[in-house]
Amino acid sequence: MKIGLQTWGSEGDIQPFITLAGGLVRAGHEVTLVVTDNIGRDYSGQAKKFGFNLVEVTNPDNPPAEFVEKVWREIIEVGNPIKQSELILKYGFDPVMEAMYVAAKNLCITNDAVVGHFFLYPLKVAAEKSGTPIVTINVVHNCLPSSEVSPPGLPDIGRWFYPLGWKLVRTMVNRIFLPRINALRKREGLTPDKDVMTQTWASKTLNLVIVSPSICPTPKDWDTKHNVCGFLNPPEDQATDEPPKGLEEFIAAGDPPVYFTFGSMMLHDLNYIQEALDIWAETLRKVGRRAIFQLPYDDLSVFKTDDNVFKVQRSPYKTIFPKCSLIVHHGGAGTTQSSILSGRPSVVVAHMADQFFWGAELERLGVAGRTQTRKGLTPEKLAKSIKQVLANPDMSKRAKAIGVVMAKENGVDTAVRLIETRLN
Repeated sequence: MKIGLQTWGSEGDIQPFITLAGGLVRAGHEVTLVVTDNIGRDYSGQAKKFGFNLVEVTNPDNPPAEFVEKVWREIIEVGNPIKQSELILKYGFDPVMEAMYVAAKNLCITNDAVVGHFFLYPLKVAAEKSGTPIVTINVVHNCLPSSEVSPPGLPDIGRWFYPLGWKLVRTMVNRIFLPRINALRKREGLTPDKDVMTQTWASKTLNLVIVSPSICPTPKDWDTKHNVCGFLNPPEDQATDEPPKGLEEFIAAGDPPVYFTFGSMMLHDLNYIQEALDIWAETLRKVGRRAIFQLPYDDLSVFKTDDNVFKVQRSPYKTIFPKCSLIVHHGGAGTTQSSILSGRPSVVVAHMADQFFWGAELERLGVAGRTQTRKGLTPEKLAKSIKQVLANPDMSKRAKAIGVVMAKENGVDTAVRLIETRLN
């Protein structure tokens, strides 16, 4: 089968599609992946390695780095996930929507079926117009209403509140998204959608929730089109990152270090990175541990750190996380599930959107200290959460137990099988 995939957003939104594309290729399908990365990361090497066609759709406005940093700080400062979503759409999605729609129409014309990120309403419209079967992918399990899942953007004060909470959230989401979605649908002669979460964000045929069942057992009130297929974790032979020289020796030279990363939330900006590093360094002094700092900068020598810190641009989470004492991260879907899969506890520093929910989920599972927020983050707050984890060995035991179960899952193969079954 010829299958087209399309995704948009940060590396955490794109990497699962790369993994799935590789899985579909191994299953014998001809695959094209259309990518819109919010800061223009290059995925051509992975496309070549895994054997799929790559199409990159970029923001035609090409905003300067100074503007990107300004917008980023504005999004962080807002704090509220729903309001952050509106800003992300305004600055990150709207300017490239038309280009993504052109790519989506071509993807539908040239493929037997398409698979899209749940945010990508242009692909949903293009598939409906062309009659092309479509599968949607949800990267988090709080974008589908359920009496068993806490609604996003609201505090979890008990299941008694969930029905009212979901009603409030759906109203806010519809207010933000429906005018955009229905403007395109009306232009293309389609009937307007009435509800984003249950219509736009979920295919009628198959909606894959790429979360481990260990974290999200399928809620009893979800329709059968929703399938929790598991974390799309790349197999060993698809690893693209190698441990930096000296990292393994550093880890072996002392107690297991704390791994610090804000993943795709860390701007490739010297001043922005230095701000985060200063907080991390002072936090480390307060907890008295060794650490690995992940810093997305070409010349790591510009950052001065103590001997108890090893700096990396990237590292293979699958092999490095299990050798650490805990993971301090931003709460992205991929990093969160990688941390649990490694059997290590976490401290989440949520920056935006679903990251607050992931922090709450890890706390619910008993594998994380108190979630912190990037807005107003201080070394004192972060150190307190880290000490909470280090003083509670049961968190590590629970994380290890869940990791053992997750290791037996195969989200990629499950997703491929479901796609083949539902689309044939």
